[in-house]
Amino acid sequence: MNKTVADIMTKKVITVSPEDSLRKLAEVLTAEKISGAPVVDSTGRYLGVVGEHDLIRHEKPLHIPTVLTLFDSWIPLELPSTLKKEIARIGATSVKDILNKTAPTLGMQDPLRKAVELFDREDVDILPVVDRGTLVGVVGREDLVRLLLTGDDVVD
Repeated sequence: MNKTVADIMTKKVITVSPEDSLRKLAEVLTAEKISGAPVVDSTGRYLGVVGEHDLIRHEKPLHIPTVLTLFDSWIPLELPSTLKKEIARIGATSVKDILNKTAPTLGMQDPLRKAVELFDREDVDILPVVDRGTLVGVVGREDLVRLLLTGDDVVD
């Protein structure tokens, strides 16, 4: 039988708000023993995802751009937008400042193979399941491992 994302996704999802503080995010992740959470607005619309790696990256020191000195001139070897992003990351105070808006998502009817491929290819903690812009579930690596315990193949 070809299982889909809907067959294994967790429907009771712990979410965070874009307005939540980074401290509250850390408390939620720790208390719930999860590595990441979808970010939704007050209507349940999916905005992105945030995880432990985002919090850790936030605590990383500021990266000073590399420059080349030539005839008393400084030539930046990185785009000015890189420094701007670094400064924004350091000054982050809420979930909206560090959430990943471009993280991959799944649809309910996607085959499990797609989830396996995304976990293999992307650096994500969880894969939100979205239907017409609304969060309906989430798939974590543990969901795929749990499926193996039932004796079913993760991908047919």
